[in-house]
Amino acid sequence: MTAQTLPDCPNFCFVPAYDVETDVQQIRIVIEGLAGHVPTALIALTLEDAQSICDKLNLRLGYDRAAWQAMAAASMRAETTEPGDPTEH
Repeated sequence: MTAQTLPDCPNFCFVPAYDVETDVQQIRIVIEGLAGHVPTALIALTLEDAQSICDKLNLRLGYDRAAWQAMAAASMRAETTEPGDPTEH
């Protein structure tokens, strides 16, 4: 992501890492319409705690849990490459 690809007025939300549900959860920022995430220094010890933190942060942005989870899911789908995609590493 660069300054040129970032929308002028982006919609964003905070999401847990979801990588390994039993590990410490890093809180990340997901920007609508862009694949991937932006890491933050915020962490929670459990997934449940991370979701609670994200609920509080996202409520101020106008997102309930269903809305921010949908934005996170869209970002994860956009990040997934198709088999045989030349950009796949």
